[in-house]
Amino acid sequence: MKVGAIMLMPAILLAGCSGGGTGGNAAAPAAPATPDPVEVKFRALNPVQQRVALFRAIYDADYTCKKIVSIVEKPRNEGKPVWLVTCDDQGEYTITLVPGGTFAVSGVPQPKGGFRHAGPTAAPQ
Repeated sequence: MKVGAIMLMPAILLAGCSGGGTGGNAAAPAAPATPDPVEVKFRALNPVQQRVALFRAIYDADYTCKKIVSIVEKPRNEGKPVWLVTCDDQGEYTITLVPGGTFAVSGVPQPKGGFRHAGPTAAPQ
């Protein structure tokens, strides 16, 4: 237990040497010191390839998107890169690149096959 406390002490001392003078924790979390290798590969892709990767993430999440009309990079969420993707069918997806190469897709999707219209129902008997 003492070894753990001794090893923790330098980290505590260095934490006080942050150098900034803003006086708050309002700053957004910065990118990780060592970026995820998959993120590095994704960012090295040209814009068309990035669009295809995000399109495939939407498709693999079992949503429909015939055409991506906009991609906007958002502030990082817990150190992970995030994009807001809008499709031509009005689906809006927040896509987060999880370390290891998985895209997490959430948002306001349009289900595959479009909206189902309710047909006439049988009267209760």
